[in-house]
Amino acid sequence: MYSGMIGKVDKAKKYSNETERINIINLKADFQGEHDIYQVSFVSGDWNCQCLFFSTRGVCSHTMALQHILEKVMNK
Repeated sequence: MYSGMIGKVDKAKKYSNETERINIINLKADFQGEHDIYQVSFVSGDWNCQCLFFSTRGVCSHTMALQHILEKVMNK
């Protein structure tokens, strides 16, 4: 590995412990539910899911699960 890459790897390790540097603006994921695959997105602070439950309630198990996963990742 050349020296420039070593510096980038070290900086990446440092950044990964400083999660306050990160502000997720947009995120899109395919979520394998029990009955189908749903596209879940986070755009400008708003969650969305293609499942029927989300369309009637504005929240669902898929969005809540992703929120929980992201919180765990960000708080490591």
